[in-house]
Amino acid sequence: MNDIKNFVEDLGIVAFEANIKIAGIAVMSDLGRIVFQTTNWDLIDQTKAILDLIKGLNSIVLSGQTFQVIERNSNGIIAKSESGMGSLIFAPFQGGSLISYAMPQTDLVKALDFLKNYAVKLKGKV
Repeated sequence: MNDIKNFVEDLGIVAFEANIKIAGIAVMSDLGRIVFQTTNWDLIDQTKAILDLIKGLNSIVLSGQTFQVIERNSNGIIAKSESGMGSLIFAPFQGGSLISYAMPQTDLVKALDFLKNYAVKLKGKV
């Protein structure tokens, strides 16, 4: 758990330095267990909806916001808030997914690439 916490702290620092506008981060196993989440984000009761989205649904409701999938490829999933209040980015890795909440001004493709490159470091740790 400490390894994951340190990983997320490092990711946050590097994202800030790279101007990747991420406001929340979570690490979830393939079975839907939240392994770690930042204190400003609670996804514990949302894991079924997240797994459904990862498995192919095109929208998700989190915290009263509806997010529509706008990109799904081998790097991950980008789902944008219908109200323009940010986006969700899912970067898979062997054993789970790195999930982030990105602010409205975020370059989503750049953020997904950044997260995908980071997510590979979680292989075998979840």
